[in-house]
Amino acid sequence: MLKSYRCLPFFLALLLGGFGASAQRLSGRVLDAVTGQPVPYASISVPGASQGTTGNAEGEFEMALKLPVRLIVSELGHRADTLAVAVGQKQLVVRLQPAAVELPDVVPGAYTVELLKKAYRHLQRVNRPRYGQAFYRQITRLDNEPAEVLEMVWHTKANGVGIEETAPNQGRYAEKKALLKFKDFSLYTRAINFISQGTDSTATDAILSLNPTADMTLRLIGLSTDGKRELADIGFASKTHPEKVFGSFLIDTETYQLLRCRFVTPAFGSRTKNPLFKFKDSRTSLEWVFKPLDDGSTILDYYKIDHQQTLERKLKPDVAVQVSAFTIFYDGQLKPTANVSYQRGKKGDGTDLQAIKALPYDAAFWQNNSVVKRTPLEDATIKAFEQKGAFGTLLTP
Repeated sequence: MLKSYRCLPFFLALLLGGFGASAQRLSGRVLDAVTGQPVPYASISVPGASQGTTGNAEGEFEMALKLPVRLIVSELGHRADTLAVAVGQKQLVVRLQPAAVELPDVVPGAYTVELLKKAYRHLQRVNRPRYGQAFYRQITRLDNEPAEVLEMVWHTKANGVGIEETAPNQGRYAEKKALLKFKDFSLYTRAINFISQGTDSTATDAILSLNPTADMTLRLIGLSTDGKRELADIGFASKTHPEKVFGSFLIDTETYQLLRCRFVTPAFGSRTKNPLFKFKDSRTSLEWVFKPLDDGSTILDYYKIDHQQTLERKLKPDVAVQVSAFTIFYDGQLKPTANVSYQRGKKGDGTDLQAIKALPYDAAFWQNNSVVKRTPLEDATIKAFEQKGAFGTLLTP
């Protein structure tokens, strides 16, 4: 169960705001006011309007706006800030103060349990599917050298905790000759669920349920404020393997909206029947971040997963394996896209490559669409594949 990207900024500005005659292109960066480090995936929005975007992992963002305008910049670990942008201004540097985290002197043991139960009931009450699109990028590295790149844009049917079904819209894949590949790694993004199913479930196979202490120990990490909201950060760990299986939930203490889930597990490791190979030290970190809506529900904002393990070989050096994937969601609505057949992927069915092979390669889409922008490191990686023509030739139907 479970920010390097310019995944969405300018593209969302086009979708939500459009290029008017007086629109200007505004770029900026969000930094931590104390450390000076980038604030990943901050939310930038226009008060009272639908315009907005999400920064990348380096705190960078781009928007097309009619100036002057006021912007609200927020991120779960920092205090939100409102700033005025003047006509002619092209670049911004926004410095957010870290949210003060406090732990009350006395915290009843039942507080965390009841808060998780209320968050579970709230999700069951308001959870309903929404339809939109998602951009997925996956990079596999062996001994820190890129071995494969997979990028997809899906039509999505998602609920308040994850993806239910997808339909491919665009996709591309490239690889180098390597010992190991993860051609269907996105299925972990689309299939993992941390909430027990059923209206009144007390199942023990999920953390967020009416029985959260069945297999997990809980602790209140701290309380913080985000504008008028009070947020509770609740940590959990497996009773049997607390050093291997652990994570946290971030919950609005007034509305009981779930805003973030982090999860670390040794699961999802590769397996092999090759007697010369052996995998060890598997570790997968996952994070879901949700956006609250005015009707009391939440929608999935972005999702990331980082998997690491070691490939042990006889008489040869070990190989460090890392798979990093990121999915960001946008253009959500209550009605499905017309003429789209949403399906739930199944492990081992070759879903990703089958979908990509069925799509003609659209070079202009990948070159000109800001939804696929990336960090300098990712840019260098993907350009290396592009220069070899890998995306346009490897999997052309």
